[in-house]
Amino acid sequence: MQESSLSIRKAMGADAPRLHELHTTSVRALCSGHYAPEVIDGWLLNRRPQGYLAPIERGDIFVAEYCSTIVGFGEGVPGAIIAVYVDPIALKRRVGSAIMHHALEIARGGHVGPVRLEATLNAVGFYQHFGFREVARSSVCRGQIAVPCVVMELDDS
Repeated sequence: MQESSLSIRKAMGADAPRLHELHTTSVRALCSGHYAPEVIDGWLLNRRPQGYLAPIERGDIFVAEYCSTIVGFGEGVPGAIIAVYVDPIALKRRVGSAIMHHALEIARGGHVGPVRLEATLNAVGFYQHFGFREVARSSVCRGQIAVPCVVMELDDS
């Protein structure tokens, strides 16, 4: 996969099933070394393609495509990066970096101050590579499950 062949575009409603598939696959493959199986199962329980439609309609989700195949997606709003997910088969191919750069543009747009995110335990090093630093340990509730995460910030620059 060549970086020049990778394109970023706004997600569309028709992308929701692929986003769901990619998100689920990514969490199961990439987070399994940092989270117990019951945490991952609870995290993904009741997740459906329809859950992506509201942020798609708001214009907050974008996708990374290679040869018309979605290989990753991100979500950002001014001041925060909500999501960066890469298909495990596209790891180490700069897809995550492309998504992150685009998400940072969105997060910095019209925002003054640090950019925040909640990193999964397996992604802390990825975000540190972009200059984010840990500010707190926390957890997010997904159904009945508390998923440990790391709150990180990137100072203005």
